[in-house]
Amino acid sequence: MILPMTKITFLGLGSQKEAFLKRLQEVGVTHLILPAETEEPQEVARELQKVGDAKKFLARRLTDKKATPSQNDYEAVCARRDALAHEEASLQTELAILKKDKALMLPWGDFDPASLGALEAKGFKAYFYRLGQSAFAGLDLSGLHSFVVSDTPGEVALVVFGQAQPELGVLPEKLPAKGLSRIEREIEAANQRLTAIQAEYAELARNLKTLEKAEASLTDELTYQRAVLNTDGELGDKLFLVRCWSPMAADELVKKIGPEFAFHHYAEEPQEGDRVPVLLSNKPAFAPGEDLVGIYSHPNYSDFDPSGLVLWCFTIFYGMIIGDAGYGSVLLLISVLLQLKVKSESPMFKRMLRLSYMLSCSTIFFGLISASYFGVALSDDSPLKSIMLMDLGTKEGQNHVMLVSCVMGMVHLTVALLIKLYRTKDLAALGWILVTWGGYLLFDGKVAGGPYGEIGQWTLIAGFALVLLFTSNSRNVIIRLAVGLNGVLGVVQLFADVLSYMRLFALGLATMYMCQTFNLLGGMVFDAIPWAWLGALPAVLVLVIGHSINIVLGIMGGVVHGLRLNFLEWYRWCFEGDGLPFKPFRQVAN
Repeated sequence: MILPMTKITFLGLGSQKEAFLKRLQEVGVTHLILPAETEEPQEVARELQKVGDAKKFLARRLTDKKATPSQNDYEAVCARRDALAHEEASLQTELAILKKDKALMLPWGDFDPASLGALEAKGFKAYFYRLGQSAFAGLDLSGLHSFVVSDTPGEVALVVFGQAQPELGVLPEKLPAKGLSRIEREIEAANQRLTAIQAEYAELARNLKTLEKAEASLTDELTYQRAVLNTDGELGDKLFLVRCWSPMAADELVKKIGPEFAFHHYAEEPQEGDRVPVLLSNKPAFAPGEDLVGIYSHPNYSDFDPSGLVLWCFTIFYGMIIGDAGYGSVLLLISVLLQLKVKSESPMFKRMLRLSYMLSCSTIFFGLISASYFGVALSDDSPLKSIMLMDLGTKEGQNHVMLVSCVMGMVHLTVALLIKLYRTKDLAALGWILVTWGGYLLFDGKVAGGPYGEIGQWTLIAGFALVLLFTSNSRNVIIRLAVGLNGVLGVVQLFADVLSYMRLFALGLATMYMCQTFNLLGGMVFDAIPWAWLGALPAVLVLVIGHSINIVLGIMGGVVHGLRLNFLEWYRWCFEGDGLPFKPFRQVAN
């Protein structure tokens, strides 16, 4: 449900503003109304950014999650991390240059370039050339003191000695000032220091809890300073004015604030045009739906809370898309292992774990009623076939499941239209319900010879009449009919939305065929190797890898398409969205 909000205004002494806001933050049940363009505490924001970057950086280098912090000063941790990062960047640059120098020196061997100074003192210079074989063959070296240092199929390394640079048509190379052995020693030293820096990073990562505490404290300070900077002052800042929304009654909130402040307050209900924040509150069974709803769009204050319906419909769609009891059992086992291995008190983790159990059970249920167990074909006398309600193995069964998918879509959209009818008293919504089911009965009567074709025809006509007459509330008959005619064209959208639910059948069928394909491949690998014990291992690998891929694809399809049917096809008929989430002005450090 969407909790009702009260708009509360506090007027108090300017000298108590900061203390009052600090107390309001400690209470933590208000959503402050701040200007559209807020002034930000830049210094705190930069400090928070620095801590966040350091935490993110070091979290990837944590090796022992149970390690106790060795440093309680977050600034020292950040400063050391920055110093190491700067040193690491310098070393990486230096290492790149050294590797380039090494590549330049390799063809010439190990010598000290400084030793060429003695030669230059006598008026001679050494000129170093690297040329391709064809270019070298075309050189005229007669009359030159030259020496081939290396000759490979790719290139020739040539040294020419002389008082002046020879005219060879190519420029000589400029060698590094260091010899090859010295370059290699410096490369080794740089690599050793980089390894030591990584070890220091791992040691610094022990202080992640210190950074987490600092991040929480700085987050509190940022929200507090933002509130201070953007709170209105009156009468030359002799008074302060704080406006906020709260799900708590004004009198109860005043009691929590305490008697030590001199202020006046008044409360009012939301008015038309107010941008009221939305706080959802559901029972644990529906709580995961709040996270699902938040993925797409938050309901606005005048809307309804779709969390429960989205959760349970998504669970059904997800189970039908994967639809294999074997896969569902694997997912259930993973959920159990997560609960046993991950000791977290996070409300988000608990909600996600509950959702995981729901999705696993839904997958098992649809696998049972479709007799699908890792894609293994069951014999006709198998007791598991007695509970099969959806048979994807035959053409008739597939047609039946296709029809079930469309009917599920019609029911889903009907629920949306009933919600709209109940909330807005819009008779056009009733008309669309009649069009939906009248069209189904008419189609069933004309194509399948169903007994209710004529009833469907009149129901369809009545539905279109309601849509035509009540899509618009205008008193002008011409405008009302024109808008109504345009509304009737929405039958194309309704038809497309109903057909969109056939993806439940199509994706479920794809999952089953993939199961059977991997089983077939595993069997072929097993049969291809003459010794059974030798063929078992690759066959098992094919099955494990293949079914793992299929499970991952099934999860992706279940999540994407299960949510899509809620967020696009269903929301279109009953949900406005674009709400403002309730953001409590509170302390997160405690």
